[in-house]
Amino acid sequence: MREKSLYQLGVEYENAAALVKERIDAKRKQLSLLKNRICSNEAYVLKSELNSLYKEYRETAATAKYLKHYYEEKTIVNWGGIAA
Repeated sequence: MREKSLYQLGVEYENAAALVKERIDAKRKQLSLLKNRICSNEAYVLKSELNSLYKEYRETAATAKYLKHYYEEKTIVNWGGIAA
């Protein structure tokens, strides 16, 4: 297994987030093409899938940002009021 820097891992997470975004776009298009997108079972399933994908996208994008900028001073979290 090849060793990677945190920045490289962040780039991989960023690429994964882009793939999730593509899946979101495809599901949104499917939803927009439904005749009864308000209350049909198919719409409900698509909306549930979208909710899961949105959560996955947010988490993946946040992880990518965290990893890519881990060593930058501005990302240091001030826990418990102690200055970093």
